[in-house]
Amino acid sequence: MSLSKYAILDIETTGLDRATDRVIEIAVIHLDSDFAEVSRWHTLVNPGRPTGAVHIHGLTDDHLARAPRFSEIASDLATQLHGRRIVAHNAKFDREFLNSEFARAGLMERIDEESCVCTMDQSRIYLEPGSHSLRGLAERLDIRPGQAHRSMSDALTCAAIFRVFVDLEERGQRYTNVDLNRDDVEVLPAQWKRARSWGALRT
Repeated sequence: MSLSKYAILDIETTGLDRATDRVIEIAVIHLDSDFAEVSRWHTLVNPGRPTGAVHIHGLTDDHLARAPRFSEIASDLATQLHGRRIVAHNAKFDREFLNSEFARAGLMERIDEESCVCTMDQSRIYLEPGSHSLRGLAERLDIRPGQAHRSMSDALTCAAIFRVFVDLEERGQRYTNVDLNRDDVEVLPAQWKRARSWGALRT
């Protein structure tokens, strides 16, 4: 079996502000160089504050009361991501949120942009204009998503979308060769080929 090369990442949070909100769930799926699943890792996280939009993620204070704090799982998470190219939907959000959590936990690990592949951005290269949300892409690609806004089901959906883009690239099927994402940053094809494995700093 090929060594794990990619880490499909998804997080759930109490809200959208990384300064005041917190991570409450994390899932990582490892894929090998053939894009086959190797392993899974998942944890709930006690945010140390109210869980926020329960109507979105369904996780209540009671669900998370006995879960570990981020500081207790931060090193395990870094191990899950270390040495791999990180794939996420709206990768900037996940990366910046986790970097804030690492900093609060007193760890030196920081996920850099060059190690990330964003399936939301890549969708602009391989698909015609339309919804670029995770569930919107799943519907457009006839992928059956799991429970919305739960990290493992969303990570599985992200992995399926990622494999579609890899297949389209291998077949030379692109909608365009360059586009801009919603931050007006240039998006190029096959970001997974240019991304480098994440080398986390160790404390």
